[in-house]
Amino acid sequence: MKNRKLNAFTIMEVTVTMLITGLVIGITYTSYSIIVKSYRSFTTKNDDMAVLVNLDHILKRDFDRADSILKDSDGIAIKKGHIIVKYVFSQDFVVRNSTKSDTFKVQSQDLSTTFENLPVLEIQPTAEQNRLDGLDFTLVFQTEKIPYHYRKLYSSENLIERNPNAIN
Repeated sequence: MKNRKLNAFTIMEVTVTMLITGLVIGITYTSYSIIVKSYRSFTTKNDDMAVLVNLDHILKRDFDRADSILKDSDGIAIKKGHIIVKYVFSQDFVVRNSTKSDTFKVQSQDLSTTFENLPVLEIQPTAEQNRLDGLDFTLVFQTEKIPYHYRKLYSSENLIERNPNAIN
């Protein structure tokens, strides 16, 4: 047999190549993990913020369109014609009941209801005594407390319906 020389890599070259490949794969995986974790955190924060924005938008719209707003045993009742929308404020969520129910998973604190800058603390016997024109509460978003304020400006038509003798 003839002694032939084969062209091949040495064991040292193969070992160094495998070491470099392992380092590149490790760095790539670590970078990918960091990016995925950052993306999930960003997405979660945006989803939570979307809940806050959606609640704010719907509550503002209901306040603006309301004929009257009344204090209810669970929260507030907003009347628009024959439609009644109820909001229930719990510590861990806010529920909007209308033709369908919406649940907003937010932490609410310090619910305050007012009429003509006077607090309405308890349910009174007549609807007129339960009328509201202000709603204040605080939502907890992650570690921050965000105050929300809503005011209803009643039209003259609403006020005349409230007190028919006001025309005289």
